[in-house]
Amino acid sequence: MGDPIRESLEKSVAGHYAIVRELGRGGMGAVFLATDLTLDREVAIKVLPPELAAQPALRERFVREAKLAASLSHPNIVHVHAVEEHGALLAFVMQYVDGETLTERVARSGPYDAQDCARLLQDTAWALGYAHARGIVHRDVKPDNLLIERGTGRALIMDFGIARQERASNLTEVGHSIGTPHYMSPEQAAAEQVDGRSDLYSLGCVGFFAATGKPPFEAESAHKLLMQHLTVPAPVVATVRPEFPTGLSAVIARALEKDPAARFATGEAMADAIGALQLRTREVAPLLRLFHQQTAQSLQALLMLVIIFNAFWQFSDKATTIFGSMVAVLFATVAFTIVTQALDRVRFAVRQGFTVEDVRAAFGAIADEVERGREQLVADPVERGRITRRKRIAGVCGFLGGVSLPIMFKLVRFGGPRGPEIDTTGSLVMLLGTIAIGVAIALWTQRPVRVTFAQRTANRIWVSRMGRAIFARAERRYAAEIAR
Repeated sequence: MGDPIRESLEKSVAGHYAIVRELGRGGMGAVFLATDLTLDREVAIKVLPPELAAQPALRERFVREAKLAASLSHPNIVHVHAVEEHGALLAFVMQYVDGETLTERVARSGPYDAQDCARLLQDTAWALGYAHARGIVHRDVKPDNLLIERGTGRALIMDFGIARQERASNLTEVGHSIGTPHYMSPEQAAAEQVDGRSDLYSLGCVGFFAATGKPPFEAESAHKLLMQHLTVPAPVVATVRPEFPTGLSAVIARALEKDPAARFATGEAMADAIGALQLRTREVAPLLRLFHQQTAQSLQALLMLVIIFNAFWQFSDKATTIFGSMVAVLFATVAFTIVTQALDRVRFAVRQGFTVEDVRAAFGAIADEVERGREQLVADPVERGRITRRKRIAGVCGFLGGVSLPIMFKLVRFGGPRGPEIDTTGSLVMLLGTIAIGVAIALWTQRPVRVTFAQRTANRIWVSRMGRAIFARAERRYAAEIAR
């Protein structure tokens, strides 16, 4: 049996959008990935539940607020491109974001660390401040309405101007209050007039969830949840995670104040308070990232040259011949060229306005990124299981390979007329032992990524007295060029 919602959508938008696949479905309707045939771009189309779309008052309100949301243009807001009305069908065409909701992200990898939590809250606070300044209050800020873009980690808010109606079928109503009980502000719970500070309370709840993996209040019923929001002081993140920075914990606690006047006045004020903590990962200029990458590659190439040349000089009977001299000149030329190119990169970095302190700071930021990426990798239960299995297999293979070595030597017959000889059994043991050792080495080296030896060495060179002298000389030459 076909999907009536998809069939109805495909028929209604034929010629304008091509439906690719379903992205998700729930009591709020279904979401499909589609291609905008006019602009050749991917979009997400959300089809509202027929029982909501069939109500004239709700339908009119949905459309009016969706059009208002379409006027918002912010990098942390999922943009609404268009509203599609075709008979009983009501759908919203939105920006497609390749990622997952905050709920899915925490379920997959656990609570956020301080840096990622700060970025999440700051991104969202900026977006809320932007919308509030234009008279739009979201009213349903929660983990399910925050998308985390894959690859960048950027947070985007969904359903601006739509959320409060779209979830009417499964929202808790107290008088005329609408919201999601776990993330509802006290004034929403009391069915009072709300403003942007209500969204900031909900964002405080989201921050608590991101930092701890659970909302600030939990209860058996929606009514008890709402009473807690109204009367019970919110817990402090630092009491659940003592290692969490007290400054960020205090920002979340202020957003969770019962009295709106005690919260941040605007989203921008909350974002500024987070920014003052300097917890977000430092941005690294692409040229500095490339500078470090190329320097590390140059060092690796020089190290390989030294190893190969040393092996040639030690074990080749032609090392002292004219051929050996030619090889030495060849290696020296390659090494000189690599060093010259590295110095050229220093001069280029100086011309772009970077100093040795910028290089040092960039390496620190890159090292932090790598370490945080490693922590997230290890925190993923699926990847953690794979790492454990790789270690076990590597251990077994290493043991088998080690055991095979004495067996192999016992099977070798020395002193033969043509040197050491080994029979078929010995050859098989040698082959299997070699394979086992190779597998062990390969698996053991597949550890979670770390800053490489070459990267650390490159940074030490640039921050050393020699590296600073190289940069200083490049800066003097550049200053002389400008003065001409």
